[in-house]
Amino acid sequence: MTQILVTLNEDAATIHVRRAIELLRGVVSTTVLKTKEETDKKKLRQQKYVKESLERAFDEMTEARREGIKLQSADDFIKELQTNEG
Repeated sequence: MTQILVTLNEDAATIHVRRAIELLRGVVSTTVLKTKEETDKKKLRQQKYVKESLERAFDEMTEARREGIKLQSADDFIKELQTNEG
């Protein structure tokens, strides 16, 4: 088996190039590999989302403590989810 590596710039529509390659006789499969930069961007977006979620949860917990509101336990939350599924 022989492999050919094709590098595309950001302007190229990956899906169209991939489809064109798949039309060639003898092509067994095509694979799209993301660059480290794209992987890093995705990881940073995920980290930002997690950080924002944790900050919101912490702010809600702090506010509830200030106002003397009893927070729901994790077990109660899971039971509520299971009840809503059924």
